[in-house]
Amino acid sequence: MSSEKKEITINLTTKRILALSILTIISFAAVWTYGMALLAYWTPTPDLSMRVNSVNTYDTGDVAKMSFSRGSTTRIKATIEMATTYWVYYYYFVSSESYRVIFTVTDSQNRPVYFSSVTGTINPGQVKVHSVDYAIPAGADTGTYTVKVYIWSDFLSSGEALAPMGGSVTFTVT
Repeated sequence: MSSEKKEITINLTTKRILALSILTIISFAAVWTYGMALLAYWTPTPDLSMRVNSVNTYDTGDVAKMSFSRGSTTRIKATIEMATTYWVYYYYFVSSESYRVIFTVTDSQNRPVYFSSVTGTINPGQVKVHSVDYAIPAGADTGTYTVKVYIWSDFLSSGEALAPMGGSVTFTVT
């Protein structure tokens, strides 16, 4: 075996430096484009500027309550919020938005027993609380009832979901 050191010499001519520069720029642009496309996939669209922060049940005196008797009234409150921006730099919300908060209640058999909606207008960064009262019929089934809240654009027939995930809460009827 030979123990000679071998030396590699690279000649960098102007053409080779230019070619390496172009390849580096193309590679960086490809990685940047992929990264931005991935962030855009993860980020909600500008149409989904709102969210339901919380949904809770109360009695008519606004005392938080999770169990109600037949014939009583359940007050359902939903706190909603409009974003000002998402974490990806190109989604900013600067104008107000008209919306409709939709409240649905299903009984212990998952049958719809109540539906109501409230309309309003909200500005970026604003938080609003909306409530509706559901009078539980005297002959209602007992068990666990589920409340779901959604936010849609104001015009339902051709509307779109502004917060499709919405929020939910359960309460018990005894």
